[in-house]
Amino acid sequence: MKGLFITGTDTDVGKTYISCLIAAELSAKGINVVPRKPVESGCLQDGDELIPSDASALKQAANYQGDLNLVCPFRFEQAISPQRAARLSGNPVQLDQLTSVCLQDTDTDNDYLLVEGAGGFYSPLCENGLNADLAQTLDLPVLLVAEDKLGCINQVLLSVEAIRSKGLTLKAIVLNSIRPNTDSHSNNIEDLNERLNCPVFSHTCHAKDLKPDLIKALLSQ
Repeated sequence: MKGLFITGTDTDVGKTYISCLIAAELSAKGINVVPRKPVESGCLQDGDELIPSDASALKQAANYQGDLNLVCPFRFEQAISPQRAARLSGNPVQLDQLTSVCLQDTDTDNDYLLVEGAGGFYSPLCENGLNADLAQTLDLPVLLVAEDKLGCINQVLLSVEAIRSKGLTLKAIVLNSIRPNTDSHSNNIEDLNERLNCPVFSHTCHAKDLKPDLIKALLSQ
């Protein structure tokens, strides 16, 4: 089906922030975005309920009218990998469960499935799978988010190799500037463009709009 799997080179690279911007822009174009963050750790306790902040933000950005339980049914309090958080809670999660909830209540002809992983592409996501395994099972093209910093070239190239080894299409890479760049001589986008044949985009964290060419790249066949 039409859609996108959003992953990162690491945790805290701005993956949810970029996911929300994409969801909002696609929704504004009249595309019926179905957001999924099937498992989230580090949730906040509110009475008897665990609140998944990332999934909640994604639901709002996509203007999704479905229940939050459809967006993120598996929630855990410990701020560690979802696989370990689930195991510690006594409720281990399996890959087929995550796959099922991602596809639940989706229309393959009309919906755009937007799935956000947790952590990096090879981070443990469930008892028997990594983010990579969920992306491969769903067979969605991938958007890779990295922090634009010294060392990101190595992280991006390793992640790109991993994504392609799974037989997946890499739609684009977003280098997210979370912190001010104090080195005027560095140019990670230029260096990556010399080594890759997929679009690489820059984004300044807290900017409200994505580059139009990024949305075009995501919607291209």
